[in-house]
Amino acid sequence: MSRRRKIVLATLVFGLAFVAWWVNRQLEPQRLTSTVLAQASEALGLRLEFQGTPDYAFRPEPRLLVPNLVLRDPASGQVILSAKRADVSLPWATITGGEPIITRIELDAPMLELPTLRRWLAARPPTPFKLPTLLRGVHVHDGRIRDDGYEISGFALDLPELHDRGAATLAASGRFHQGGTKLDFKTTVAVATSALESDFNFVADGSLLRAPKPLAYALKLDGHYRSDDAGFSLTATALDLDADSPLPSLRGKAQLLLAEPMQFSFAGLLRRWPKDWPALPPPVSEHATDLSARVDYRGARGLVDPIALHLEKDATVVDAHLRLQEVQDWIAAPAGSPLPPLAATAKTPTLDFDGIHLEGVEVELRPDEPVAPPP
Repeated sequence: MSRRRKIVLATLVFGLAFVAWWVNRQLEPQRLTSTVLAQASEALGLRLEFQGTPDYAFRPEPRLLVPNLVLRDPASGQVILSAKRADVSLPWATITGGEPIITRIELDAPMLELPTLRRWLAARPPTPFKLPTLLRGVHVHDGRIRDDGYEISGFALDLPELHDRGAATLAASGRFHQGGTKLDFKTTVAVATSALESDFNFVADGSLLRAPKPLAYALKLDGHYRSDDAGFSLTATALDLDADSPLPSLRGKAQLLLAEPMQFSFAGLLRRWPKDWPALPPPVSEHATDLSARVDYRGARGLVDPIALHLEKDATVVDAHLRLQEVQDWIAAPAGSPLPPLAATAKTPTLDFDGIHLEGVEVELRPDEPVAPPP
């Protein structure tokens, strides 16, 4: 072999060795993860961090496993989302600079802080809203969501796929906590368009956890939602709630605005008088099905302010104001007062009790501490 060929061969071997060393160095899990998260941080306007030893794989496509992932608001440093483990799969086209498509995201034990997320979103510059493409969706296991006044634990979510402006269906479950109230739920949500505004279908069932036994419920909603600078609004053109007494069973329409203040209204029918509510005297009790009902609320999130209630059947009319927590406490204490803690007035043309017949009856009920009507 000539001296020139030996030099060329040695140079080639050295070059290949250098390339192999450089590629191996760049693909070293710690360095690769730091590089990917740095790029994602810049693209999202978030600070992404991790602790521990990451891992990756290239079959059947690039896949990054990140331990103890944390997403922070770069301005305040407050945590928006943390997860014990994140598993992210990307197609090769995304790695090589193509359209930003993600194959699948899996999160183990994530914690989402909604107040911090809202503050971060409010500070973001206005940009066109666009969802990422998730070819095989998102899976969340044993998550937790925290907001002012309530928390959701044991949260699980399965979203098979997601395309911007495309239809989507997700399944979720968990346990809602607010004060002493605990509510288990399983739900399926279908949206016509994956966007800030869309028609939707919502089906849920579960139970309100209370002694001596849980109260089962099933809820169906059809309607339209919208998210904008004014807040999140939802219009249910059809609402159907079937629940164990003392929970009400309702059918009608509803509107919700999650803003400051929060607003909620329902108009429809109280399908039957719950058997655990105070018994109605005759002849009102003989017609205690499909009562015309209206519920209105305006106040702080969490339904801590007074709620206005209007019931009507034939010529019988009831108007009341109540606080949800006080009524829940009354329901949970069957040995207490026989009358619910609410301020109410009732009018009915006739009333019969203990052998006495009354006409043109008007009744006013006041609790020990009057419930002030909503503003």
